[in-house]
Amino acid sequence: MTSVIRLSRDGLSAGAMEACSVVPPEAVLSGSANETGAMHYESKNGKFLIGTWECTPYAETLSYPETSEFCLVISGKVALTNPDGTLQTFGPGDSYIVPKGFEGRFEVLETLRKVYVLFND
Repeated sequence: MTSVIRLSRDGLSAGAMEACSVVPPEAVLSGSANETGAMHYESKNGKFLIGTWECTPYAETLSYPETSEFCLVISGKVALTNPDGTLQTFGPGDSYIVPKGFEGRFEVLETLRKVYVLFND
């Protein structure tokens, strides 16, 4: 049986946030990425995922050679720097898309909680 999955305003479904580690240590530029996450949905082929991720302030070089990501910021603040040097900042209620092929800087300015949707080509 397939049922609708409800997400609360804090970005959670049935499960609690658990410790996770998705930030590659070699990509970290500053700070320390203390991460928690909750997976809400994953397609059978593993190419489509929806979850919630929370992390303390840090900065990394972000590279998405095979993935596109949609994010909705629940709390905190994040800044993304495009390859051309333009900077965009996002806070609660903002959303953004990181397209496949993106390479730039990702910096959590205030402990960030976001709901993400990943699509892997």
